[in-house]
Amino acid sequence: MAAKIAKEVAAMQRGSGEKVGKINMSVSGFFAGFAFSFYWGWKYTLILLAGFPALAIVGVVMGVAMEDGFSESMKAYA
Repeated sequence: MAAKIAKEVAAMQRGSGEKVGKINMSVSGFFAGFAFSFYWGWKYTLILLAGFPALAIVGVVMGVAMEDGFSESMKAYA
């Protein structure tokens, strides 16, 4: 039982290690975009905010796709 748990944890670490870095990079880029737009002026901010609904929709779709992929990979290990 302990060996199986250790194997599962190692597999999860390998799978999520790269994703955590990508999430951090995406979040920091998001906030850096807002900081850049507020620094340069309100026109850039309006342009960024106009694209925000599309970014939110894409984020939700990606989240659902990642959840589906994760559940399929967990079925493969079971």
